[in-house]
Amino acid sequence: MSNYKTVLGMDKLPSYNGFSVVVINESGILMRKDVLSMEEVSEIARSFKVDAIAVDNIYEIGSERDIRGFVTLLYSMDLIQVTGSPSEGFKQLSVIGKQLGITRGEKLSPSKSAEVCARATIAGHGFLVKIYDPETRVTISRRRRFGSGGMSEGRYRRSIQGSVLNLTKTIESALNSRGMDYDLALRKGSHGIEGSTFIVYAPRNLLFGIVRPIRTSSINVRVTPTFTKSFEFVPLGSTNEALPKRYLIAGIDPGMVCGLAVMDLNGRILHVSSGRGITRGQITRLLATLGRALVFATDVNPPPSLLVKLSASHSAILFSPEQSLKTSEKTDLVEKIASNQRIKIQGSHQRDALAAAAKAYSFYRNKLKQAVSHARAEERPVQIEEVKANVLRGMSIKDAIALSRTPVIEEVVPKRRAGSEREQIKVLETKFEDMQAERDKLLLQVKALKERIEDLEVSVRLTRLGERPKRTPGGEVYELERRIRSLLNEVGQLRSQLELTKSENIQLRSEMDALASGESLLFKRYRTVAEVLHDLVNLHERKVALVERIGKVSDELLKTLRFSHITAFLVEEISPEEKTQILGIGIPVVLLSSISSENYGNVQTVKRVTLERALEGAKKELEDFSEVKTKKVRDLLEEYKKERLKETLRRE
Repeated sequence: MSNYKTVLGMDKLPSYNGFSVVVINESGILMRKDVLSMEEVSEIARSFKVDAIAVDNIYEIGSERDIRGFVTLLYSMDLIQVTGSPSEGFKQLSVIGKQLGITRGEKLSPSKSAEVCARATIAGHGFLVKIYDPETRVTISRRRRFGSGGMSEGRYRRSIQGSVLNLTKTIESALNSRGMDYDLALRKGSHGIEGSTFIVYAPRNLLFGIVRPIRTSSINVRVTPTFTKSFEFVPLGSTNEALPKRYLIAGIDPGMVCGLAVMDLNGRILHVSSGRGITRGQITRLLATLGRALVFATDVNPPPSLLVKLSASHSAILFSPEQSLKTSEKTDLVEKIASNQRIKIQGSHQRDALAAAAKAYSFYRNKLKQAVSHARAEERPVQIEEVKANVLRGMSIKDAIALSRTPVIEEVVPKRRAGSEREQIKVLETKFEDMQAERDKLLLQVKALKERIEDLEVSVRLTRLGERPKRTPGGEVYELERRIRSLLNEVGQLRSQLELTKSENIQLRSEMDALASGESLLFKRYRTVAEVLHDLVNLHERKVALVERIGKVSDELLKTLRFSHITAFLVEEISPEEKTQILGIGIPVVLLSSISSENYGNVQTVKRVTLERALEGAKKELEDFSEVKTKKVRDLLEEYKKERLKETLRRE
């Protein structure tokens, strides 16, 4: 047996225009109806307060999007697939009915299929369907770190953070215009936004033409699909499903790092955690393992959009304090509850989430205590958790207790009929089902003929106007739509390129200002030392040469370099042997990675302050090298003198 008391079974009619519905509890059939729309099915489910809706195949409801839309219409009800799951395999509904003793294995009508689905669910046969939305993560970040710089450092920082902000607003506007569901987390900077993350609740293919990956010298945009299950099937009676339907209070502190704290309606802490980039889907999956979310709580007012969306998707209560909680108040709340329940809180995000949950529980505590005391005073057993949940939803305690009782309906036992009468009824039922199938087939034919008539009428009107209809259906319209999509994609690419060009232009203006004011110096880039020696006339006034790589230098080149008046080398990479060679001829070496610079093809700009600081260090390194070299020569001379003296004494 399952935990479900009242179940609605449904099966799609052959006409594909409606459903047969049967509502059953442990006592018997409460209602049986045919040809109902999806909205009518959800209304009946709410009116009978059913615990679950059972179907032989969830895709009878429609596509994945239709299934998600149908589940949002339900009010804390479970969706059950009776015939099996992709991992466990499937059985025909007639076989299941025969195994449970409901049918004899014959072909089932839609009404009988709905009844078998409902009875099988009550008997504990089937799979609970958990539904999750697809997710795609869009991350916007800067590519360069801000290091020590001159007067233009602040201007450059503003430029990058402004570009990130503009790109974030552009993507946000594009998602809003297409009605896409998303969450946005920002990492604010001193002059704008340092980074942002969109969690879009849609598959990656739906974002083509809206968001594309971008990688420039200053900004990086990554589009990453998050691979999650669309549907998860949990067998009825398993450990995960057999847990009691515990109602939860979830405190959430949203942001780039999200904090989550979960309590039950008795004030017991069930879970506390925090993490970077936690999505709504991850929160939903975690809460599903603990129970059913009843209250989503925040510590600020107004509540963040993440909690508004979570409470709406879970049909839950949104709690927000009248005024945002102060840090001292949150600390007192958390320290008290953490010491009582002996848990350890790590970080401000976990603290804020737990403070929000604790504040919500303290707000509802008196009402919960009253509901429990009234429920325990009842003579007949009631479901206390359901009473507390309904009271928090706004129901009076008396009505909540009355609703939690299971109505007892006496099953009407029909009189036994003669065998010939039963056979005659069976024949008539079979004929009736055949007539229904024939009727549905004729209705489909009528619909097709009506559509054909409408097409012919359009053709006649076009012919009268002197225009012949296209032989290829929709060919011209398709070509125009394809052209529009192509142009929209091209416009999106051009807008992105324009934003990047604006950012690069701002950076170039900044560098030109720095060069004009003397904050930066301009150097020509050389690939080898030989190129430097052939172009000594065009060297910078400081006689500092910028070389990509020193490479192997011959003795002749070393002799030329010694008398070339080059004061220093700026290099991208150099080996220890090459560095020893250059220092040996008295020229200091500075690595480009140790100074602030920008590469513009054949030229490089260098911050004057960082260059002077690096040159001072390189000259000190050269002096140390020279002292070591001189000391080695002196030691060799001393050793030579000692050897000569020993040789002279030996001869005497």
